This record gives sequence, C-alpha cells and structure tokens, in this order.
Amino acid sequence: MFDLSQAQLLVTSMTSADLSHLSAIDVPANLHFNIADLHPHLNMDLLAQQFKQDVMGDLGKGWNNFVKSGQIWALIIGVVVGYLFRSITNA
Repeated sequence: MFDLSQAQLLVTSMTSADLSHLSAIDVPANLHFNIADLHPHLNMDLLAQQFKQDVMGDLGKGWNNFVKSGQIWALIIGVVVGYLFRSITNA
C-alpha cells in the first residue's frame, strides 16, 4: 500500500529548481506527474470489490421482524393517540 513515507519521498524528491518553472496560471500543463510511479504502491483490490447484497430481502426481513415483535401496534397506537392529542390541543 501507499504510505506516508513514500508520499514524503515523492514530494521531497522534487527540488526547488524543478518547481521554479511552474507558473501560477498554467500549472496543469507544466506539472509532470507520472501515475505509473504510484501504480506499484496502490492496492487494486479496494477498487474491484463486489458485494452480494439483497436490499429488498433485508427490508422484508426487517419489516417481518417489526410485525412479529409487536412494534407495529405501538406505531399504530402512537399515531392514533398523537392525532387525538393534536386535535384536542389545536382547538
């Protein structure tokens, strides 16, 4: 993997003479950064990971657990009591 010491080596390998020809206006054209220098240091496994996730299945399992645990009744009772409380205090 690419670590801080290797990054510091890349940065410190440039001398002030190398940087003196850079202009403030045309930096991208004058900046010569070779991506091939970084290639051996990058871990490509991070870029190509695949996950097998069943999002709809997970939502279904969560909903079934919500119903089986009785939380659905707490939700319904809370909505009804909240509506009644709001209608009483909003008079």
